[in-house]
Amino acid sequence: MKYVLIILIVLLGAATLYFKDWMLLSPHDSYYSALLRENLKATAEQWKMEAEQSLAAPLRISLPYSERRLLEADYLQPITFAFDRKMDELIQITIFPSINTRADVFVDVFYVKDAATKPTRIGSMAAREQQIKIAAEHTGQYLVRIQPSHAAQGLMDIAITSPLRYGFPVDTERENAVQSLFGVDRDGGARRHEGIDIFAPRGTPVIAAEAGQVTRVGNTPRGGKNVWVRGDQRSFYYAHLDSIAVSAGDRVMRGEALGTVGNTGNAVTTNPHLHFGIYKFAQGAVDPLPLVGRKKSVTTYTPPRVELALRWLSIKTDKANLRSGRSLKTVAVASVMRGELLQVDAIAGEWLRVKTGNGTTGFIDRSLTETPSDSILTFTENYVAFYLPDESSPVIGNFSAGDKLPTMGRFGEFALVKLPGGVYAWAKVAKQEKPAQN
Repeated sequence: MKYVLIILIVLLGAATLYFKDWMLLSPHDSYYSALLRENLKATAEQWKMEAEQSLAAPLRISLPYSERRLLEADYLQPITFAFDRKMDELIQITIFPSINTRADVFVDVFYVKDAATKPTRIGSMAAREQQIKIAAEHTGQYLVRIQPSHAAQGLMDIAITSPLRYGFPVDTERENAVQSLFGVDRDGGARRHEGIDIFAPRGTPVIAAEAGQVTRVGNTPRGGKNVWVRGDQRSFYYAHLDSIAVSAGDRVMRGEALGTVGNTGNAVTTNPHLHFGIYKFAQGAVDPLPLVGRKKSVTTYTPPRVELALRWLSIKTDKANLRSGRSLKTVAVASVMRGELLQVDAIAGEWLRVKTGNGTTGFIDRSLTETPSDSILTFTENYVAFYLPDESSPVIGNFSAGDKLPTMGRFGEFALVKLPGGVYAWAKVAKQEKPAQN
């Protein structure tokens, strides 16, 4: 028996080591390990390095955010988005691949405690899944990193949204239904309002904001006819009801009727309304408004239809600003001059997410861009023709001193040049060489 136990322990240890990728690693880390096992070390290290660099330089966005991205070889770099959320608010990332897309897409969500602390991964989406939903456990900054597999191809839409965590507890679509907010003084400042008041005509259905079990039904001097429901590790309080449709111990689903709007209890002198509160264990009352919104509404988000853009564009004017967000009110992060090329990484509505030649990432209004026009560049010395604007990319030809060739524009230290036969290549040219306009 002793030896059998020893053998079992050894086998268990070996199995743990063999299956550690599946048991301990995120899908992102497992993919990296898989590349190593396939003897693609250089690819794996490059993929991992790009992921770390992206996480260290996130692009700030406001929610909801969506973009359309063309996945093709040489343009598969990850992108990390940063945004703020309040505690208990939801973060939802959805991937919409086109029918012919062949790609694994790895999504990781991180919480940033402070600038001096490494981001903490709080959730990951498996490569073939299309949606992940996570609740913010803290108020602060969150990061979403999206990285395609190294051989991805196709088209995908990405949506990052913050849907309401719970349903609206009154069956009304009135714009001004919520008229008394969380935290305001009550009884001359003796206490604070531990919920929100939602006004509606007497008899309007009061519905469960979340599924759970009815823990208490009562009639008290302050709350009048009231119902308590326990669900999602919280207690939901529905007060001042005109009538009650459930009993203690009942299981209710989200959207199920609990009673009707009234003004019982200490609300007898006010117009009919529901007092709605949410109580979290060991914390007490929390503000329901960010979790249920201001009216009953549909929260499904559909990315807008957008047209694809060329990979390389230039600006129409002598100068244009690259913005930190999709609004002219956001900060200008860089200026682009006529003749400079922009690498288009994604289309975000009427804006383009682009990269400049010095590596700055930001947004530019699509209406400010155009297809680059040819100018003639005269080479004063010999140059190597690169496949990409990167000296580590493959060499596909040479330029000789005296060559006069069409150029589409510059991207950092490189010029995009049209070779005889219509093939484009990149030349790292001297800054003093200026193309002559046609």
